[in-house]
Formats: sequence, C-alpha cells, structure tokens
Amino acid sequence: MSAPASAPPDATAVQRIGLKVFLDDKAVLSPRDVIPVFHRWIQTRAVDGMLIDVADYGHLPTGPLVLLLAHEGRYVLDRGDDRLGLQYVRTQPLDGSLATRLRTVAGMLVRAARLLEGDATLPGPVRFRGDEIDWVANDRLLAPNTPETLSVVRPAYESFLGTLSDGAPWTLTPRTRTGTPFGIHARTAAEAPLEALAERLDTGTGA
Repeated sequence: MSAPASAPPDATAVQRIGLKVFLDDKAVLSPRDVIPVFHRWIQTRAVDGMLIDVADYGHLPTGPLVLLLAHEGRYVLDRGDDRLGLQYVRTQPLDGSLATRLRTVAGMLVRAARLLEGDATLPGPVRFRGDEIDWVANDRLLAPNTPETLSVVRPAYESFLGTLSDGAPWTLTPRTRTGTPFGIHARTAAEAPLEALAERLDTGTGA
C-alpha cells in the first residue's frame, strides 16, 4: 500500500518575516551616519529586542548596508533593488495569526523608522514613505515563490495592509524574479505618514 500523500506546506505559518519601508525621495541618509545611531540604540535600548551588535556593510553597492543585530531579528538599512530604506527581519517565532505577526513586525519597524526621522544627530532630513511597503518571506519551504503562495497568504496580507491604510486599497506586485524569496511590494494612493501608521498599528483600526 502506498503511503498517504503529505499535506502541502501552509504558507500562513511562515515566521521569518521581513518588512521594509522606503526613504522619501527628498530624504538624506548615509550608512556611515547610521552606524553611531545604531550603537546608541544598543546603549539606550531604544528599540525592541535583545540588541547585540552593529555590522557595517556600507562598502557594498546594494543590499544590506548597516545591520543592528538582535536576538529576535535585525534592523537593516537596506539598498535592495537600488532603493534605500529600513527593514526589520524577524528570525524568532511570534504568536498569533499571519496578519497579527505582520502587524507586530510592522510596529517594530515603524517605531525604529520614526526614531531615525526624529534623530537630531543625522545631518540631513530623514523621512520614510508610509504608502509603500515590501514584505519578504525568508522561508522557501513554507512559502515558496509561487502563485499558490500568493493565493494562500493574500487575505492575511490584505488584512494587515488595511490596518496600515485605515481600509484604503493597496496595489500588490509579487516578486517574480527566479531564485528570489517570496515577496510582495505593496503601494497605496492613500496618505500614510509613519505617524498615522503607528497610531493605526497601536489601536488595531482598519480591516
């Protein structure tokens, strides 16, 4: 007798979640200037997590430039796809549904981005866009880069995005490049400064 077929992996169980917000076009932020800020965050415990160390990859033309490493994940000044922004990548499990986990990761990311926006030691104006966000699922087993994964996770992702935009719609663009992890770029026409995102994440309003 043949063995029963195993159940397909459940993409909604993915835990290794990365979210990224992008710098506004008029913002100025240098990787070299962020390094002492990240070190100060460790000293003052300014952001969530058990903070450990800072890694400098600023000599690279793209990808992660400066990493603030924590036990639970990492905060990254990232230039992936040639667009500078701040990313938080979760490496330890979180409780709750996928939409809840996305909101938790987004809350950590938005708090860190707002700290950079308000840091008086940075030489130029720092402003992040709240109307664009990238999600990367760093688990090729649970969330392979396929249309089926998008179909499975889309309801949870749209629920999460509805919280960020107070119900306004988003346009989703999946990553389709061969060899890359599953990911989605989302954009909304709604006004979405980080202050508003932080308030909506704290109160849980939206879809």
